[in-house]
Amino acid sequence: MDATGVNSGAKAAMGTLKESIAIGKEGGKMVADMQADAHNAVLEQQRIRERERRKQEQLGSQQEQKAYHKFVAKQEEIKATEDLKKHILKTHGPNGWNEFLKAKLEVEAQDKLDSKNVSNDEKRMSEMTWWCFAAGAAIAYMIVGR
Repeated sequence: MDATGVNSGAKAAMGTLKESIAIGKEGGKMVADMQADAHNAVLEQQRIRERERRKQEQLGSQQEQKAYHKFVAKQEEIKATEDLKKHILKTHGPNGWNEFLKAKLEVEAQDKLDSKNVSNDEKRMSEMTWWCFAAGAAIAYMIVGR
């Protein structure tokens, strides 16, 4: 192989290395930008919650209205339960009411289990996101070579 071929091969290799370094830097910047955007979104949500909390503290009458509506809803729920109990006892007898209570407990237990599973899945997804960010940062660091 002549000197010209060696020189052009070396130049091509250097060009490829420069492009790889540029791509690595760009990937690292992209990961950093994504992390900054996520952090800004979290801060904005925190500001929104703080503003809402201040509004609630300043508007006592609104809190009283919410408490009243919650109280009324609870009373209506109690009345509906009593009406349901009367209906079940009338149509199915005491054993029917006991069966209803067992079924209600089973449904509540299943709802709690479903809620717990959803919460665990959300936690795993959050953890996976952070691991992906860390892996992306590590790969970008290795490519850039800093």
